[in-house]
Amino acid sequence: MSSRHASVVLVTGGAGFIGSHTCIALIEAGHRVVILDNLSHGREAVLERIGRITGDVPAFVRADVCDEATVLATLRAHRVDAVIHFAGLKSASESVRDPLTYYVNNVGGTIAVARAMRKAGLTDLVFSSSSAVYGDARHCPIGESAAIAPVSPYGHSKAMCETVLRDVCTAAPMFSAHAVRYFNPVGAHPGGSLGEDPFGIPSSLMPYITQVAVGRRERLSIFGIDYPTRDGTGVRD
Repeated sequence: MSSRHASVVLVTGGAGFIGSHTCIALIEAGHRVVILDNLSHGREAVLERIGRITGDVPAFVRADVCDEATVLATLRAHRVDAVIHFAGLKSASESVRDPLTYYVNNVGGTIAVARAMRKAGLTDLVFSSSSAVYGDARHCPIGESAAIAPVSPYGHSKAMCETVLRDVCTAAPMFSAHAVRYFNPVGAHPGGSLGEDPFGIPSSLMPYITQVAVGRRERLSIFGIDYPTRDGTGVRD
């Protein structure tokens, strides 16, 4: 989507870490952005920060992505052209404790988005998947063609979403879905006003490090001293 062909893009989960930075990139490329987010992990203050950075505050709909009727109404009301679907739960450890919530939210939300898009006549979707679909891969670095073998309900939920979208594309060849399987995205906007600031205990390494650095947490714990590595600690990430 180039600035010469500006589109209206719905970004589900756009008030979150990766979603908010994507919104900035879209606006700076000349597109209009609509955010749909239930704010369970995002912050409404992010909207104002996006506006401060780009000069354009995105339209905002506070809703759950599993609410298909609201997603459809949003697509129609804002005359959306394409969807980037970030909204979802993302903690592997939490998914082990509460798998049903992950399947309902992640798989159910993706189905709701796809159904709403089909009803609205939209065909372009980018899906936020995860490297968790690869599980404990045998080779490093992990290639895109590595086997899909998730080891957590979170990973399974993302793999299921990809399967759903693949089947939708097969049934409706005009429907285009791209799954992005990133690993551990880190960083902040160069201006320092927008970065990763999760609620509660972080499930990713970098926000844990930054919270210790600013004194919000006392220490960073390193688990394991007997791995077959140079210093005995884990090097998976």
